[in-house]
Amino acid sequence: MVDTVTHLSQIEDFITNACGVPDLQWVKEKYDAFLLGSNPEDAFRLASILSLSHPFYVPEMGEESAKNLELTQVQLGEAVMRARLTASRSAQTNILVAALPKSASTFISTSLRKALDLPNVVLMAPSLLAQPPFSMGIWLREQETDELALMVHGLNRTGYVAQHHIRCTPYLCRQMALYNIRPIVTYRNVFDSLVSYDDMRRADRESWLSNLKGDDIYLVDGLPDNYNDLDDETRLNLMVAREAAWYLEFYMSWKVCERQGLVKPLWVSYEKDFLASKQVLAERMAEFLKPREIDAKKLAAQFEDKESARDARFNKGVKGRGKGLPDSAKEIVRKVFEPYCAQFDFSEILPDVF
Repeated sequence: MVDTVTHLSQIEDFITNACGVPDLQWVKEKYDAFLLGSNPEDAFRLASILSLSHPFYVPEMGEESAKNLELTQVQLGEAVMRARLTASRSAQTNILVAALPKSASTFISTSLRKALDLPNVVLMAPSLLAQPPFSMGIWLREQETDELALMVHGLNRTGYVAQHHIRCTPYLCRQMALYNIRPIVTYRNVFDSLVSYDDMRRADRESWLSNLKGDDIYLVDGLPDNYNDLDDETRLNLMVAREAAWYLEFYMSWKVCERQGLVKPLWVSYEKDFLASKQVLAERMAEFLKPREIDAKKLAAQFEDKESARDARFNKGVKGRGKGLPDSAKEIVRKVFEPYCAQFDFSEILPDVF
């Protein structure tokens, strides 16, 4: 039998290994074997950690044991209340980078995590994993916050950095207020973003997605099998038709919730902030995240780290890429945004368009 200390040192490896395995039966067998090898007095605690780490894991046990562990709604309510109470009073630094696609959000999140020595977490699924459980089929799901995930990470006593492509709602604003989450919203010229997003999708299909076919590819990116084989105009029109409305809703939802006084995010422009002075951007973030003490110079140095940029799938790092977008694709964007122009200013993300 393996002692508790050894198990605790190995548990992170078990969790990480299970993340990339789509075979849930394999995960269950490995986790159950892990528990069987532990000291009996530790089994319940370890099973609880494993269950938190994986959204579909329930330990194997007999009917009598399961009966003894049954939970009532009142008991669940007590646990939820205690979790909310504890998380809401925690002094840890929780950061959500809400991102328009290809707005340097992954790079910014990584830089914040390294400079502040905070873990990367996922708020869209109840898991201790640092990356979304993609192997379990979560790719096409909206990256909405999951309250169990907010509780789990809100109790880690260190804080975190999460990065999501997520629209704002009054509901999300109230969650952020309850769980003490500071939102940083990154945005970019829509035309440039769409061209960069297309680059990323094509590159993915040439690399790791090349091992998948048909329905499996669709469940990852929602695009047709022959996406990479389409001519530029057809392919980009397809991409724009699929994404333009989401871009509108992302930007407008955060602006409207801010206008209603529901949230006060730090707005980070790809062009005016990220590609400009990294030191100024770092100082703005340090001011925004007070009372946490942040070394702005250290954060600025992370922003300048080219190796981190490669790890964060940073693309070309330039503005103006959208100039080459076909006129037909630009027209799709205009038609999506134009009805809202009377009530909203889109000049920051669509300059010289309206």
